[in-house]
Amino acid sequence: MEIKIAGLDYRIAPLDVRAKFAFTETARREFLHEISPFAQEAVLISTCNRTELATFGDCEPAELLHRSRGCGSFFTLKGEAAVRRIFEIAAGLHSQIPLEDQILSQMKEALTASDEEKCCGPVLNQLFRRAVTAGKEIRTSYKEMPHESSAASAAITAAVEYFGSLKGLRALIVGSGEMGMLAAQLLRTKGAEVLMTQRRVRKDGALPPSGVKVIPFDERYSAMKESRLVVCATASPHLVLETEQFPDDGMPRLLIDLAVPRDIEQAFARRASVTLTDMDGLGQQPLPDSFLREIERKLEESTLGFARWRQVRECMPYIEDVCAFAERELTQELGCAEGEEYSRVSEASRRMMNKLLFTLKERVDIDMAKECYCALAKAAQK
Repeated sequence: MEIKIAGLDYRIAPLDVRAKFAFTETARREFLHEISPFAQEAVLISTCNRTELATFGDCEPAELLHRSRGCGSFFTLKGEAAVRRIFEIAAGLHSQIPLEDQILSQMKEALTASDEEKCCGPVLNQLFRRAVTAGKEIRTSYKEMPHESSAASAAITAAVEYFGSLKGLRALIVGSGEMGMLAAQLLRTKGAEVLMTQRRVRKDGALPPSGVKVIPFDERYSAMKESRLVVCATASPHLVLETEQFPDDGMPRLLIDLAVPRDIEQAFARRASVTLTDMDGLGQQPLPDSFLREIERKLEESTLGFARWRQVRECMPYIEDVCAFAERELTQELGCAEGEEYSRVSEASRRMMNKLLFTLKERVDIDMAKECYCALAKAAQK
């Protein structure tokens, strides 16, 4: 059985194609439930940048995606390449905004959903946890390097370039999720007057940044009349701003759509007074080569660490056989009957054998250690 990953991202699929394969949280859980009979382990990552399905087993993740959403030009990786891909995603190397922070929480959410749907197991659980940890360490180690850290920060940078200054500018944020909250906070630091729509109180109890006025979602069009900057970042599967609902009043506006699928109808771009941009139009600044080399070193360490964990895990059945043999032989030799004495002798024999066997893997190459464990297990079985 192998670790595999298949999917698409912004590098190989434009936004409209990515929207076709985007999964809401409910849809993700339904999908995981559907594929659980075919995949021993599976984790689905679905963000504005990508939809990627990681599996462990004999199934083909690309086929599972095709079956759910139809044809798509998916890439497929397996083995070491698939493992490396997951570590690189966590590092932010495959994000439109290099090293953006949101991908870490998105990967944790993907792992949680898979675990709750009983579609995850020890291999992908360990892989994703190690990848997220490596991603955090990379960001901590290199946090002084100047770079955009989220799509929201890239959006605000684009707004500053467009308007020159945001001080006193009326801005509307449609969506009160993580991205919307961050955009509102950044706009406030630039001196903008910020309105934010909210459909319901957030489950985590998070409140909008200080100075942000919250309005009902249904009042978005009236609020838009007085706003020169509009940032949309909802998880809605449908458009939330449509031209039919908002006649052209000639006011110059910058509309930034951070959602996949789109929040803003593309017809707005045909208005002379409107500039409309989306995730694919924000652009990105490449990371310096020296920075990339340091990240590469960290990823190499992390992937090797995971490979070693898998090798040790594969040895565990052999180790268990040897420990069980030692426990059985020692208790019989000492004539221990069931009870407290039996338990003490049994535990002592296991501690002794574990100490010996695990020391072996530290002293020799793991492949050689595995051969030794296998030979000892066969001897114990005979």
